[in-house]
Amino acid sequence: MTSAVQPPAVIEVSDAKAGLTSWLAVDSIVDNHYCGGLRMLPDVSAPELAELAKAMTLKHAFLGLPHGGAKAGIVYDEESRKADKAKLLIAFARNIKDLLEQRTYLPGADMGTTGKEIREMMQSVGIRVPARALRGALSGWYTSLTVVASAKTAAEHRGLDLAKAAVAIEGFGSVGSAVAEGFSRLGSRVVAISTYNGTLYAAEGLDVARLLQCYRQYGSRLVDFYDGRRKIPREALLELDVDILLPCARHHSIQAGNAPSIKARLISCGANAPITKEAERSLWQRGILCIPDFVANSGGVLGGTMEFAGIRPRDIAEFMDKSFSRQVSALIREAGRDGIYIRDHAERIAAERWRRVKSAAENRPLRSRAFSLGLELYRNGMIPSALVGKLALKYFQKRIEGGI
Repeated sequence: MTSAVQPPAVIEVSDAKAGLTSWLAVDSIVDNHYCGGLRMLPDVSAPELAELAKAMTLKHAFLGLPHGGAKAGIVYDEESRKADKAKLLIAFARNIKDLLEQRTYLPGADMGTTGKEIREMMQSVGIRVPARALRGALSGWYTSLTVVASAKTAAEHRGLDLAKAAVAIEGFGSVGSAVAEGFSRLGSRVVAISTYNGTLYAAEGLDVARLLQCYRQYGSRLVDFYDGRRKIPREALLELDVDILLPCARHHSIQAGNAPSIKARLISCGANAPITKEAERSLWQRGILCIPDFVANSGGVLGGTMEFAGIRPRDIAEFMDKSFSRQVSALIREAGRDGIYIRDHAERIAAERWRRVKSAAENRPLRSRAFSLGLELYRNGMIPSALVGKLALKYFQKRIEGGI
């Protein structure tokens, strides 16, 4: 496969002998590379990946990070093909080996994959993985930090007391479970959570500590093991009368058919593209404040990049609570002041930052090239993380403020 991909593009990656059906969606390229997770799900599709790759472009751009946007997916059913997982990953890597070798496509963990699996996939086809690459295991927690920060900031703008707020979380996985823990610390009532196996609901609030214990023990089957449960249809969660709705499952769970029944006052998106464009605009027209997905769930990208740069998790959490929250507050304030649909305003900010990031990457001065060399040395473990971490916070502060 040639590395000369012209975005936006969706490349089919198939191997009949290995039983591989997969795609690589590329939305944008910056400095000859693009980043995005590799997911493995039974119903992943090319159109879904194209939309998610676009979200990755917007996410990187909003954060001011010099990466193009991409997303890859392999059709895989863990229930029926568990033994084939490694074989499918290797077949995928073998078919796009030139993109991986040249660091044109930088894959990451996603739904159904881990950083360890991605490392092993690349190494299995003879690709050297930098010492510090794909080591992080806190992506779900980092994502939850910006989901909670976005909802907290939105609540402040709407005069909503989080200590009295009822919260519903669609998707109790690595992100949703961490989101539940975050809201529990704020004193909110988590009244409903869902997994693929159903929804648990209790108007007085679910016991988050017990939910987390059940999740660690049973995974998505926790809904069948939580004591004192009231199980309701999975799709009913979205229409509950709650203050804050947090979609942390799959794309397009909120669409034209159920959007009119949404009762929440605020929505902070933990999943990528959980709301169709038409439905999201209709919610805004009804006065429901929805923080766009590429803003609200950008913590996975931001936190992972900051961790790679040697910044401690507790400092990352503080950065998101303060610096990131200020960006969300400005976004809400400016959109409200000018009467602009908040997603339109967020996309304009992202588009402007992306142009500046791309221009800076393609016209790098000598100092910037020296920085790139230093980054490569660091990536391979030749510069101490403690040294880089001290300098990195200023870098991310400037980027997230649009200073580029």
